[in-house]
Amino acid sequence: ALIITCPLTQAFTSIQHLPHVRSNTNLNVEPAAIAGAVAITGGAIAFWASGANDREKQAKSAEWEAKEREYQEQRERLAYIEPKELWTVEELKAYDGSDADETGPVLLAVKGDVFNVWKGRNFYGPGAEYHIMAGRDATRFLAKNKLEEESAEELRVELNIAERANLETWYWIIRNKYDLVGRLDGYDPKSAEM
Repeated sequence: ALIITCPLTQAFTSIQHLPHVRSNTNLNVEPAAIAGAVAITGGAIAFWASGANDREKQAKSAEWEAKEREYQEQRERLAYIEPKELWTVEELKAYDGSDADETGPVLLAVKGDVFNVWKGRNFYGPGAEYHIMAGRDATRFLAKNKLEEESAEELRVELNIAERANLETWYWIIRNKYDLVGRLDGYDPKSAEM
């Protein structure tokens, strides 16, 4: 048998028989542990830095939300009106939303209930689409889906069943959205009952 020996092969086999040699740092820590710690720390820094923009946006958003909440609370304080048992039609007229600073209450009546609709000032305030309903009994406007004054002759005609059903829908929308502040004096519930 012919045996060929190669110096490289002999060197490799002689390394395999040497005892395992570790090279430690002055901290007596393996270099692989240091490399792992550096990689983890670098990854954490990169992750934190990549989220800096999001954190800045979140901080600005939280600041804006706090200012908006404060503004809404101030508007609510300014638009608050003490509820009372009965309101007259004349009393409602003073609360049609045309107060000088446009921050006060806006009242309207639906089916004999009086609501402060200040949250919907953009609907019921001066120049808004539904301003005709503010400061008065809006029952017939809502029942008929009409934004114009009725003639004396039209006012004598009772609401039909479809108009009464329509009124019920509007009534529950308004009741669930706005603050009830009393009842309308002299309202006849039979004029709108189903």
